[in-house]
Parts: sequence; structure tokens; C-alpha cells
Amino acid sequence: MQSEYNFDLSNLDSELSSFAKKGITEFALHDERFASDKKALVDFLKKAERWIPDVYISIPIHAQVLDAEVAGLLQNLFCSVDLIMRGENGKKFFLDKKLFSKKAALLNNAGIVFGLLMDYARADGDSVKAFRERVDFALPLYPNHIDFEQLYSSQKEAKSTAVFSSQDITWARDAAFAISVFYSAGRAVPWFNSVLKPLKIAPSKFFSDFAEWQRCNNCGFESREKTLEASHKEIEKMQTLFLEEKYSEKRLEHLFPVVADLVKINGAFSRLEGEGEESELKLNFNPDDLMSPAAFDINSFSENVCMEECRVRIYASNGEPVYKIF
Repeated sequence: MQSEYNFDLSNLDSELSSFAKKGITEFALHDERFASDKKALVDFLKKAERWIPDVYISIPIHAQVLDAEVAGLLQNLFCSVDLIMRGENGKKFFLDKKLFSKKAALLNNAGIVFGLLMDYARADGDSVKAFRERVDFALPLYPNHIDFEQLYSSQKEAKSTAVFSSQDITWARDAAFAISVFYSAGRAVPWFNSVLKPLKIAPSKFFSDFAEWQRCNNCGFESREKTLEASHKEIEKMQTLFLEEKYSEKRLEHLFPVVADLVKINGAFSRLEGEGEESELKLNFNPDDLMSPAAFDINSFSENVCMEECRVRIYASNGEPVYKIF
């Protein structure tokens, strides 16, 4: 059960201590006070550790608020962090790449799952070029997901300007939806950057191409209700078909068996964790190799790792994900 509350700091303990009685297992803390005020955030995190250590918490945070102390407290909770990388109407937005790189590294090193909250054509002076740059900067940070709330809220619709035309907005909207489907809903974070590297194209170009593929296959933004109902297996099929097309386009067909296996095995592990779903896979390579650091470099992997066709079962044993080769 997921719920949202407007907290009064004076009764925070009372609110949190009631979660167990109310059966709350997931909680999204969407309150600007906690996102921008370190003192309020630290107070909440300490009390959350006391009262709701097993509740899954989603916490949006401004990058300026995140530091080693906050990261240390987050490590004690079952949570994910959403770094806010978006602007506000009428205000100039400056993407401090050094700041976000530092904060993303802090979260990655601490083993804390994090995503990014992004937008387009809302901050003063935003442009389609700046949006592309944000996308190209964001993906190498390894966010678990990237969310664009304005895709689903009429109150946050983008407005065209002299530097962000209505045509640009349509392009950005479709690219944002492509990211939401392929990367976020597709749980692509473990393999996306590795798979993108041989194609030698920027993330924004990749997602623009996927948006075009979605339009051609009736699963783009205009068909978003149907697309958003797709299961992870169905999205994985989209990912595989599109990647096969891109690798063929770049004459990299010889690398695609590695790519297909990485998508399959990581997808199976994600479904085991998320849905408790066991899988049986037919792979081109040994899973020991696919799950090793060698798979980060697909070109080198293809050249140096021998193909070893096998069938693999992925399941849970004593609460831990494992695999067995048949």
C-alpha cells in the first residue's frame, strides 16, 4: 500500500509510528521541505529508521542537500532517492554537471538506488539542445530510472517559446516517453551504457530513434495507455527487437548475441526480484561470463569469450537469486 502525507514536524513520530497499524509498506515523501532542507531531511531519516525501517520509501532530494551524512542515514533504510534535475516555471535552470556527478557517485558508492526527476521546456531559457545535453549527461550516471512527471500531468505541460518550439516539445516529449519505457520500465540500468557504447551514438539520439520505432509500431506516446500496461517481458521484447535493428544498421550483427544475452539474463533477474518470477533461458554464453565485469566491454567480450550455448534456470534459493545451468 502506497500513501502520501503532508507532515507536520511536530507530529512526525506519531505519523510514522502508525504505519504498521495502517498496513503501509510503500511511502513516497513528496514534500519540498524535506527535499530542500537538510535539517528537516535528517530528522525524517532518523525517525524513519526508528519507526519504518522495513517500509519502502521514495525520497526526492535536491542535489545540494545530499552529503555523506545524508547518504549514511539512507543506507540504513529500504529506500530509493530521486535527485531533482528539473527547473521551475519562470526560473533559470543551470545544470551543474560537477555537482550531479559528485552526488551520483556518492549514491553509487554507498549502494543506494537512485533515479532522476527531469523535465523539458519548463525552466526559463530551456531549449531542445539543453534537453539533449541533460539526457546525454544523465545516462552515464547510472540512474535506476528517469521520471518525467509532466508526461502524465496536464498541470505541468510544456509551453512553447522562442527557443523551444512546439515541434521541439513534441520531439522532447516523445524522447522522454521513450526513456520512460525503454530505460525505466525496461529496467535497463545494468546494461544500457555497455550496449550503447558499440553503437557510438549519444543517448538522446538513441532514444529519439526508439521513439520513432515506437511510433511505427503503435507503442509510442500517442498509444501510451496501452504501452504503459505492457509487462516487463513485453518491454524486453521491444528492447531486443530495436537493439537488433540498431546493431544491424551499424553492421555490428556479430555483437548482437552478447547484447541479446545481457538483456535476457538481467531482465530475468529483475523479474525474479520484482515479481518473484522464475525463468528458464536459452543463452549463447555462459552466465558466469555474462555476469562478470568482462561484459561491460561488449567488443572485448565478443572477441575473447567463447560462445557456450546453454539453458539456464534463474530462481530464488534461501531468499537469494541464483542460476543453474542445465
